[in-house]
Amino acid sequence: MKNPIAQFPGYLLRRAASARMAELARRLEPFAVSVTEASILALIVANPDISQAECGRVLAIKRANLNPLVRRLVTRGLVEVVMRRGRAQGLQATAEGLTIAREIETVFETHESDMMAAVPPHLRETLVETLRALWPVDGGDGAAAD
Repeated sequence: MKNPIAQFPGYLLRRAASARMAELARRLEPFAVSVTEASILALIVANPDISQAECGRVLAIKRANLNPLVRRLVTRGLVEVVMRRGRAQGLQATAEGLTIAREIETVFETHESDMMAAVPPHLRETLVETLRALWPVDGGDGAAAD
């Protein structure tokens, strides 16, 4: 059967992203975390004391969606809320959170390696550059522009 929209890069990009995210979600099942929760935990580990607002900006997650995700990580004992300057609160990984984050990082790395292995060798070098050209970012930190 012909798919008339299979010629459009936007359609192909969405389908590829969906397939890869579904595979990553499957790989994260043993940790009982979603891809988004794993991403939040990884960001917290890399940036101890990060605020929820900063976390949301970097990962392009709205506050209303981020709060229950962080709460779930706190309830599971993977993240704790700590006091920062004044009344500001930050997020830190607990010892258990650090352990799981290391294992999740291995899952991320393996997933990315497997994904790149599926890309023809002559296209690998330009893949990330091409994707970045399609995703407007601010300040070069990977945070989505609002």
